[in-house]
Amino acid sequence: MRLDVRHLELVVAIADCGSLRKAAARLHLTQPAVTTQLKRIEDHLGGALFLRAADGVRLTPAGQDFVQEARSMLTQLVTLERVTRRNAHSPCAPTRIAGIPAYHFGLLVSALKDNVTSRTIKETGTLTALLTTGELDVAVMRQFPGTPLSLPPNVGHRLLTREPLFVGVPEHHPYAQETEVPLEALADDKWVMPEPDDSGMNAHFARECAASGFEQRIAHFSSEAHVALTLIRESAAVCPLYPVGSTPPGVARLPITGNPLFREVVLAWRVDAPVAVRIDDLCRQVAAGYLRLVEESEVYSRWWRDGGEAFAS
Repeated sequence: MRLDVRHLELVVAIADCGSLRKAAARLHLTQPAVTTQLKRIEDHLGGALFLRAADGVRLTPAGQDFVQEARSMLTQLVTLERVTRRNAHSPCAPTRIAGIPAYHFGLLVSALKDNVTSRTIKETGTLTALLTTGELDVAVMRQFPGTPLSLPPNVGHRLLTREPLFVGVPEHHPYAQETEVPLEALADDKWVMPEPDDSGMNAHFARECAASGFEQRIAHFSSEAHVALTLIRESAAVCPLYPVGSTPPGVARLPITGNPLFREVVLAWRVDAPVAVRIDDLCRQVAAGYLRLVEESEVYSRWWRDGGEAFAS
């Protein structure tokens, strides 16, 4: 007899479930079949992996070592399969992209032309996991002060833009006609904030507001831009807005004095993916496209010319 993957999976299933009956159900086998197979494995290894009891089974010291190594091997096999599938792609296989729903994402897709597949994903943890396993080739990610990205060695990354967070205020707000607004001037306003996620944006906002001497009065949570803009206009709330994009009637988009609030938009890629050799060119194309968007916004282009370009790069 030689151990194979099925044997490892069987022992791990028994350890996870704590009983032969539950393990059999997980593996879609009968309990007698699991019992027989376990006995063969233990006979082959020359010792017991489990101690039997009325309420189930528990690992022996030898069993604990076996399960630890078995889990590691099964993980390596999964990784091997994913890597092999990726490397087996033909040279004309599409580049797999995902990222936050930022303008940089659309610019990256455009720079890669037609041979891409893409999807928007907001969660930092999900994007990191998909890059790590090789299910993505390249991603547009974000990081906020206090919540840096943690990427594995097989993933390279580069800053695309340090993007300020502006604020949207209703047209009758005292600062609506100003060129910028101090953060502390918004201490008495009601806020619309996105639903908290793993990016750290909300925590970043809370810290900066506290540093400015107040605690946000959050009245609404919404991650949908059109809902947030409606609440600004109709409910006299204020809301963080990214600097690129159209501003509807009834809303003023303002820079915050001193740019205390910002995010870093980051390009991350698998170093072993074919797209890795194109990173320099892709970054140049995304930067050029982003600059065109800056120029299309009166407020953002003014901020950019008044020292913002140095802040953003």
